[in-house]
Amino acid sequence: AAAGVLGVMKMVLSLQHEVVGWTRHADEPSPHIVWNGSGLALLQQARPWLRQPGQVRRAGVSSFGVSGTNAHVVLEEAPGQTHPAVQDAPSHGVLPLLLSGRDAAALRDQAERWAAWLSEHADTPWSDVVRTAALHRTHFDHRAALTASDGPAAVEALTELAAERAHPAVSVGQAATRGRVVFVFPGHGSQWAAMGRVLLEESAAFAEAIAACDAALLPHTGWSVTSVLRDDDGEDVPPLDRVDVVQPVLFAMGVGLAAAWRSLGLEPAAVVGHSVGEVAAAVVCGALTLEDGAQLVAVRGQRISSVSESGAMLSVQLPEAKVAERLAPWGEVLTIGVVNGPDSAVVSGEASAIAELEASLQADGVFCRRVNIGFAAHSAQMDGVLEG
Repeated sequence: AAAGVLGVMKMVLSLQHEVVGWTRHADEPSPHIVWNGSGLALLQQARPWLRQPGQVRRAGVSSFGVSGTNAHVVLEEAPGQTHPAVQDAPSHGVLPLLLSGRDAAALRDQAERWAAWLSEHADTPWSDVVRTAALHRTHFDHRAALTASDGPAAVEALTELAAERAHPAVSVGQAATRGRVVFVFPGHGSQWAAMGRVLLEESAAFAEAIAACDAALLPHTGWSVTSVLRDDDGEDVPPLDRVDVVQPVLFAMGVGLAAAWRSLGLEPAAVVGHSVGEVAAAVVCGALTLEDGAQLVAVRGQRISSVSESGAMLSVQLPEAKVAERLAPWGEVLTIGVVNGPDSAVVSGEASAIAELEASLQADGVFCRRVNIGFAAHSAQMDGVLEG
């Protein structure tokens, strides 16, 4: 029984270190086995056992009990990481260095050791340093994060952290006091020109996710999301301000950004989305396939584009009840389309009425801002989408 356990431990270590140890206590091969042509052999010395693309390493471990009870276990290497992109992190620019310790003193000691090491290894690529700190070190409860563009800048911040002095690039906290991560996917109106253009060049995970969205959307749209994000020239590249364009592009951006964050080791405990962002959230959490989400978003945008009237939306910094009171003079022409929080709501309706409401609120000193959208989403104007 002990030999079986030791055999398992040996093979786990062999998989981990990618080396197979030589066979002990078996100098002479058994004459009862036809070795020639079998592909089997006793190892007379240690040999490499490297991971190979597209192949899975396995090992069999047998245990023969004196009582006659035999057991055979097949071990298989753990699957590789499903996200590659920390290795694809840009070698330049500001990146976060993550540190942790069992207590505050240990965290300061960690900062001091990092500062000393970086001072002695100034030529080490900064992206390699932050990747190692993020994914290849134990994360204890007492944590710090600092942002820097290179080792020397990090040394300055680390020195301040070690001395318990504040530094603008350093944030300190405890894991126990932090909430879980939630990915929030916004709706129409969150777009801007050239969004995602830099990430397409610098994040392989983001670029791969956008390419997958592109392939899923193309049968329903006939144009390329990647071309729109890059603002390529050509008659087949539609403008971003079209309803049937911006919604699929925002969907792809949501899926792509989630892939980029995950590639950096940030996994959400939950996802939430608003409007078209709901579809991206559903795809990211696995409630919808990418293909189904893409079709839903593409058809939704096309239907809205075909039925939407002249409308507008206005973000208002007031509680929902206060906003409802301000809408009373306009009756059903204006409605509350979105409640963003305890003191924030979005009004949706006819463009002329939105302009009147905007002027009234500004005159009273109430903060309000137009949403970058050309129709009255989440209002009665959208009822036509359900028809046909």
